[in-house]
Amino acid sequence: MKLHMLGTGGPRPFHLGERYGTSCILELDGDRILVDCGPATTYKMARMGMRPTQIDSVFLTHHHSDHIIDFPCFALLRFDLDPGDLPPLRVFGPPPTVKFVDRLFGKEGAFLPDIVARREHPISHHGHVGRGGTLPRPGLKVQALDLESGATVEGKCWKAKAVQVPHVDPYLTSLAYRIDSDNGSVLFLCDSADCPELRQLAKGVNTFVTGLSVRNFKETPEDASHPIRGVSADISEVVDIATEAGVSRIVVIHCGSPNSEEIVDRLHRGYGEKGFGGSVVRPDELTTVDL
Repeated sequence: MKLHMLGTGGPRPFHLGERYGTSCILELDGDRILVDCGPATTYKMARMGMRPTQIDSVFLTHHHSDHIIDFPCFALLRFDLDPGDLPPLRVFGPPPTVKFVDRLFGKEGAFLPDIVARREHPISHHGHVGRGGTLPRPGLKVQALDLESGATVEGKCWKAKAVQVPHVDPYLTSLAYRIDSDNGSVLFLCDSADCPELRQLAKGVNTFVTGLSVRNFKETPEDASHPIRGVSADISEVVDIATEAGVSRIVVIHCGSPNSEEIVDRLHRGYGEKGFGGSVVRPDELTTVDL
């Protein structure tokens, strides 16, 4: 398995713009799954030599803009490059994922005029045929599904399970995803906090991909009263989740600090007598982590 890192930052560009937004692609047994679709995801895919036509499944963790803002670009380019034989793009996420997709591409969707023009105009036909497509040109094929906590989704060689996790309730619903295959399992907690349901989902997982607040609620008294508590996982929560579950690798994304060495060291040190003894990776954008 491989984890292609597209966006490893937050809602504001930092570290000279080298980290911005959240998105990554899990590649396993020839299938590729996109988890979140933050700023410039499509452009970053191109820089890594990947195309939207290689993605058939998208999982959205929640509807903060830095996790979904490039989805229209991604879906429209996949449609534009579709020679006609691509399966529908499956889009999974918490409510209002179905409404979000419909408002973009439905009968009254914001991008419907663009879709119609690309299907009907002769110059678009010329380009489509030149890329190996046939006429009449197919429309944008997308199937969206709102997932409830505990829902499961199956792919060609994998199975995903979602659980609801705390973040900015009740304004947005957030989901964590566990994806299992014959080659291992990966847990995605892209921007949320700890909870009992997450602990249960994490048991026995190999790789834990997580956002991180660099505070340490169980070590530093002033951190424990900070409003970020219960919104995003901190050092102590990530250490607890990983050690309790038997995780062998933590991959840190969506973290406000650009100092990767410090983040790795703090997770290894943990709090009190408890630290994480496995591998910790804070990858740069446009890199690949072998799992």
